[in-house]
Amino acid sequence: MGLFSKKAKELIYDTAECEKKKTRMREMFNEAVEEGDSFTILHATQTTSKFERGFVFDTNTTTFYHYILGYRTAGHQIVLVQIDRDLTQHSDGIFLEMDEITGVSYNPKYTQACLQYRKDYGSYGEILDIGDTGSKTAYGIPDTVQPQEREAFLDFLEAMRSSLEQAGHKQEKWKR
Repeated sequence: MGLFSKKAKELIYDTAECEKKKTRMREMFNEAVEEGDSFTILHATQTTSKFERGFVFDTNTTTFYHYILGYRTAGHQIVLVQIDRDLTQHSDGIFLEMDEITGVSYNPKYTQACLQYRKDYGSYGEILDIGDTGSKTAYGIPDTVQPQEREAFLDFLEAMRSSLEQAGHKQEKWKR
């Protein structure tokens, strides 16, 4: 360890609270999606930033969107259910159009999974943060630690990636 290097901080979280949140997310997902139990779920976050120049001050606004990401290997289906930070409200399920997805990538440094749409689709794709959050998080749902769920989702993405390669879509390098 060098003079100016920092040791990575250990994530502090409550395991009982984490299990309660996972159970609550499963209940919410099953309410929003038909046959919800056939999907494997995990928590995902998406952010958007808006920068505005002002006369006196410049402002930068970041918005966090929380989702329950559900996927099932049969048919390569992915569903997003938007939730609030308190886990009290949810939207209907948003099914991603899997025929429009041409690329899958993962950035382990930021724990972001990216599903890229075809060029003429009108939207770039979905960039989802699938990292863990501790008890003292300022931006996410506290106590959502999901290492096994994340690894299973990455296995799903690798299988999806290989089927996209077989269909003739060029993929970026995959780093896990």
